[in-house]
Amino acid sequence: MRAGLGSQESGFKWWLVLLLAALYALFLNPRCWPPVHAAGPAPYGAGAGTNVQQQPTGVVRDTPAITVASATADTASTPTTTAHEAQIQWTFGTVTGNYTTCTAQAKTSYGGSTWLTLGSAVSLTVTTGAVNAWTILEEVGTGSVTTSAVSSTAALGFGQATKFTFACSGGYGTSAPVTVSVIYK
Repeated sequence: MRAGLGSQESGFKWWLVLLLAALYALFLNPRCWPPVHAAGPAPYGAGAGTNVQQQPTGVVRDTPAITVASATADTASTPTTTAHEAQIQWTFGTVTGNYTTCTAQAKTSYGGSTWLTLGSAVSLTVTTGAVNAWTILEEVGTGSVTTSAVSSTAALGFGQATKFTFACSGGYGTSAPVTVSVIYK
């Protein structure tokens, strides 16, 4: 009788050890919980706040170079083969002179030196400290296949590279430093 009781106690001990190990792994292991920082917010990357949105893989941040010192200027191009959306922001520094009736036009290329317009030109406010922001969304299908009209000047989606052309049809000053920030998704 005693031998049978000993094997039950041994089985109970193993069951208890497994239960405690599982509880430790789920609740007490410090690697399972975010760090707690007593001296203020968590450092960048330690834990996301409620207003932080994670960006998916494939997001390209770019600040293409541009110098506006005349009526027209082009930014450097950015590879955009996988892009379907662009969020653009032009922020002007100290503007010298008056720039009137100015626009920015997105242009895309499919591997060559031919640049096709992408979307419509947007009007820009070119004054000291002006911020101009807009979004370009590639057309999305509605479940059926749609063929666009053939065009040698306009595109409906992002090509292999994309740039922006600044132009003023009215007067222009002598200097309009601008910081261009683009997020391609």
